[in-house]
Amino acid sequence: MHMTSVDQVIPDGDLKNPSALADLFDQLLREPNIDKTFSARLMAARECLTVGSIESEPFLSVLLRTQGRRIEPLKDALLCLAAQSDQDFEVIVIDHDADKTAAAHVRRIVAEQEPTFRDRIRVIEVKGGGRSAPLNAGVAAARGEYLSVFDDDDLIFGHWVEEFHVAAGRASGRMLRAVSATQRVRPEVWPHDELGFRTLSNPHAEYAQSFDFFDHLRVNHSPFMSLAFPRMLFSVLGLAFNDELSVCEDWDLILRGSSLAGVDDIEALTSIYRRWEGGNSSYTDHSINSWRESERRVLGGLNDSALLMPPGSVTRVRELLEVQAEGQNARLQLIHLTHSREWRWTRPLRVLLRMAARGKRLLRRLTRRGTAAGKS
Repeated sequence: MHMTSVDQVIPDGDLKNPSALADLFDQLLREPNIDKTFSARLMAARECLTVGSIESEPFLSVLLRTQGRRIEPLKDALLCLAAQSDQDFEVIVIDHDADKTAAAHVRRIVAEQEPTFRDRIRVIEVKGGGRSAPLNAGVAAARGEYLSVFDDDDLIFGHWVEEFHVAAGRASGRMLRAVSATQRVRPEVWPHDELGFRTLSNPHAEYAQSFDFFDHLRVNHSPFMSLAFPRMLFSVLGLAFNDELSVCEDWDLILRGSSLAGVDDIEALTSIYRRWEGGNSSYTDHSINSWRESERRVLGGLNDSALLMPPGSVTRVRELLEVQAEGQNARLQLIHLTHSREWRWTRPLRVLLRMAARGKRLLRRLTRRGTAAGKS
């Protein structure tokens, strides 16, 4: 047990692998000269970050976004969930801007599920808003300790929930990240005019096995369904998906959430992110300018905020700065060399060497032509 300056107790279990923000609070509470009034208030805030401080049942809330456009992949997605080895989860199917026919198809597919699974599925309809609107509606309806976003055109393996559940036991409120693979697919028409799809490649595990905050500042390396977010990020700390973003809503929440919660890595491969070639996707529905503007907004928001960085960041930042400094030194040396007196003096020699190289290439071409003419 660890005592604070006001003789309050920080449980050892929470110190095992706490969220980033909880870890910061714990460090401050262990300062011997911390103000007692501030310490008491900080301890009360720290209690809100303890796992179990919010009512949560079941373990995981799965937010399944759909517009009813891809019925067969939606069936696959529900089949993947029904077959989970750990059934401690609920499913919130979020029907976003689907027309009447598509919405009816979604509800029919849900109604066809096996009864014990169907009873854990809720369908909510969301009209208007961007890609974040259905996510925020799902967050508001979620009851789980953790939540994950699983779009209707991706795949998860049978141990997806189980791996998250096991990791949550040691993570104490941190985000959880498993390994995800990619697979190329394209839409096609099946017999009887059914809209189906065809896989074009084997799954390829191209994403890094461990989460790196600095790599994610450059580009998102974590498909949505590879992550589980503690619901505390939303219900206690007030995070929400930014509906001003036309795309990149996942990347934005991953960066902001990982700074506050930290990330626990799961080595297991648990999902497949499908890359659609042809048909509609976020890449075809939004212009390159829309993507760039969303990226600018995400990075601008982070740049205007104070961020917690994971342990080991000081070493990583120093390494990056050293690489940058080495590159700058190399450029300065090159500039100095090309402006030096010695460089100017050797210019005639460099011209002669280039002329000699051109002459050798010309001679080789003429020789090859002569050889070819002799054979003919």
